[in-house]
Amino acid sequence: MAYTGATAGYQAAAQANDTAISYAMEPTYGVPATGNYQRTRFTGENFKPTDTTQRPDEINADIEAAQAVLTQTSVAGTLSGALSYGTYDDLLAAVLGADWADNVVQNGAVVKTWTLNEKMNSKWLVRPGSYCTRAQLTFAQGSFSSAAFDFSCKQQTLADADPAATYTDAPTGRVFNTVDNFVGMTVNGQAPDGCVKQVQITLDRDGSGSDYGMGHADACGIRVGQLLASGSTQIFFKTWDIYQVWANGTQGPIVTTVKDADGNSYVLTFLNAALRNPVINAGSKNTSIVATFDIEGNPQAGGGTFKIQRIPAAPPAGG
Repeated sequence: MAYTGATAGYQAAAQANDTAISYAMEPTYGVPATGNYQRTRFTGENFKPTDTTQRPDEINADIEAAQAVLTQTSVAGTLSGALSYGTYDDLLAAVLGADWADNVVQNGAVVKTWTLNEKMNSKWLVRPGSYCTRAQLTFAQGSFSSAAFDFSCKQQTLADADPAATYTDAPTGRVFNTVDNFVGMTVNGQAPDGCVKQVQITLDRDGSGSDYGMGHADACGIRVGQLLASGSTQIFFKTWDIYQVWANGTQGPIVTTVKDADGNSYVLTFLNAALRNPVINAGSKNTSIVATFDIEGNPQAGGGTFKIQRIPAAPPAGG
């Protein structure tokens, strides 16, 4: 007897592999976007609503707590992914508060909110009024390049129908590795003598938050905060040159460049940064000393704290 076909009913639960996330920019905060949505790649997410309640301290003879009262419901979470060229350009521009122009984006005063749309188990979790409050890019030896985006959202609703009319597929570029895709890091135009072991870049909307009023549990609006750029780096300690930059209090550009296997590059620049809090210790025997520095982003003269340049791969000769 030949057995053909597939077995049904084998899954214990809905599968994460079947989940899809997309987003669209909102013309008006908190009003779910319609029309076309951009699909995105991701390695995980942890969005959730959080109820805040208050319980009146009523005096009674029942020896039990009084009924709790809902005061607000906040929605927030992190979208995590492996960094690839073009995949998160919209979100990077949003956290910087700017638009891409001539393949460059530098922090500005443009406010962007999104409707995040997550298909899960034959329904859609719709999160309008989603504001990106932090982006973090990590390049670490022994791992792939990663990205994480924090959002605060106005609300979360469960829909039976897809709010998107059409979709744009996610970019398909290869993930940046940290071997031959890591071009290097410079401090004030100078590369460290030792190999770079890790670079982490954090773009925060410092002071941002959601505001809540009466009559509904979700947010009324957002406070956009201001860009705060920071980071850290680990470098194999060979000379005192980078330490001396810290000791002299020198500020200037700190630039990290990555280039994928297809020749597409990002140049990530703290425009006027200072090195802070050096840690250079002989921790134990038979170890190589690693120098660790925090990176403090500051505005340059005339404004501007952080800039990203994207450089598409050159077309093939004769193409």
